[in-house]
Amino acid sequence: MYRLNNFLKMLKIILYIIRRSKLRALVMPILCMFFLSVQGQHNLSRRIEMPKFENVKLRVIFDQLKKEESVLFSFNSNLVDLDKPIHAAPFRGLMIDYLEVLLGEKYTFKETNSHIIITYAPQRLNVHTIDIDTLKNNRAKITGYVMDVQTNKPLDLVTVYDRTTFQAASLTRKNGYFELDLKNLGNTVTVALSKENYRDTMLVLLLPIDVTNPDPNRKVGYHQTLDSTKTIANSAFGRFFTSSKQRIQSLNVGGFFVYSPFQISMTPGLSTHGLFNSQVVNKFSLNIIGGYTAGVSGTEWAGVFNVNQFDMRGGQVAGVTNVVGGDVRGLQMAGVANVGLNTLKGVQLAGVWNTIDTLIVGAQIAGVANLATDATRSLQIAGAMNKSTNEVGNQVAGGINMAKKVRGIQLGVVNIADSSDYPIGVFNWIKNGTRQFSIGLDESQFAALNFKTGGRVLYAVLGAGTYIDDKDLRYGFETGLGGFLVKKKRFSLSAELTHRIQFDKDWKYNEANRSSLRIIPAIRLNKSLQLYAAPSLTYAEATRKEAGANAVLWKFWGADASRKTIHGGGMVGLSYTF
Repeated sequence: MYRLNNFLKMLKIILYIIRRSKLRALVMPILCMFFLSVQGQHNLSRRIEMPKFENVKLRVIFDQLKKEESVLFSFNSNLVDLDKPIHAAPFRGLMIDYLEVLLGEKYTFKETNSHIIITYAPQRLNVHTIDIDTLKNNRAKITGYVMDVQTNKPLDLVTVYDRTTFQAASLTRKNGYFELDLKNLGNTVTVALSKENYRDTMLVLLLPIDVTNPDPNRKVGYHQTLDSTKTIANSAFGRFFTSSKQRIQSLNVGGFFVYSPFQISMTPGLSTHGLFNSQVVNKFSLNIIGGYTAGVSGTEWAGVFNVNQFDMRGGQVAGVTNVVGGDVRGLQMAGVANVGLNTLKGVQLAGVWNTIDTLIVGAQIAGVANLATDATRSLQIAGAMNKSTNEVGNQVAGGINMAKKVRGIQLGVVNIADSSDYPIGVFNWIKNGTRQFSIGLDESQFAALNFKTGGRVLYAVLGAGTYIDDKDLRYGFETGLGGFLVKKKRFSLSAELTHRIQFDKDWKYNEANRSSLRIIPAIRLNKSLQLYAAPSLTYAEATRKEAGANAVLWKFWGADASRKTIHGGGMVGLSYTF
């Protein structure tokens, strides 16, 4: 922006001289207008010298520019082919001219403090019939028509915004017409025009009013989105909470944004920043019903919903939902749902569900469900279900846990994963874990069939069986948790803690439950079969209660039907692994 700043200074000097002259009444309504490509004037205007290249990939040239000129490039990988072969003659001149040699005139170049941004813009636009009406209270209205340079036809849905103060924006109508209401003006104002696939254009206008200068230190930035599917404009939640005009403006202006201390809005569009609100990052944002901003670098509150195009850094609270198109760094709290389209470092807390693409570190806590593509070093806690498409740290759910790979613990009724060493649940289905059917007979003459599923360390026990000779009991069901203490090629040693509920021959429930701790050594007979003999320690309640017999009886072997007993026992059987 060096050249632009110099030009603005010259205009101010000329304006001062005119105002001090006798010709002021005649020349005061001067309108100076010209077109500028929206380009940075630091790296792009730097003089460089490059050697000749023959059949070299574009990425090689970019790497050399990065190494020798300390230049970083930002672009959509779908639009710029880094493997494209380049034939370029020796070059000495400006960086921007060299980039046009490499990529052609259908690309345009912008600049932030750290990057040169490459965008595809094969078409050009122009502005006709500019009018400026000066109003009271340091305000002005700028109107005009935007046309396609090649076809000379009017262009609708072009974003026109105040590039000086970033406080006003509008979209052109079908006939190309726009109106821009400006306030807090300086001697000059810069109007920017943006439309997808068109080269960005700026108009520098000299205004016939005497006002204070705008803040020259206004901070701006650029957000790079490599995956267009992870944007507010292309997401179902973004389309639901925003209007078509706001989404079109986001496509036109792209990742450009400006910082502001605060904003207040009633609904998206009815904001202190107007239609340009979607391109403003605020330190404090208050949305009475809902708001649509570029992002948050502080705190945001909403009665119903918050929608951010780019990043949320700090805290975000909404009565219903928060939707963030960029990265989340901090705390999200919502009465119903938090939706993040990219990464999370922090905590999502929602009454119903949370969703994020990549949970880098932190936690998702929801009343019903948590969804993530990847949550390697993180925790998911949900009332009903947790799901991670790839990896996850730990999962705790009142119902189902699902993941590809679990690095920590899965605690739920049902646990499903490709790899999970520590699942704790009634039923586990671990693709690379343990799956066994075992049959056995214990000291109480209970013949049982157990299904054991889990990881390489912990597994669940789910079984059923019948008593061969018992006057009071006939059927039983067992659940439990087991774990491998030793696991060798021919020998394994595991421990199981199980609980059995029991029924009589008429399926009437008997309150005499049993809990057992078993130590299970097993010898592998072949690839699938194992033979085991497991000593156990069991607490058994009386199946036939006697009056006054409340004390617990200790026995070396077997239970007493009329007394609560802690006794020794055992089980022998055969296991089939698959």
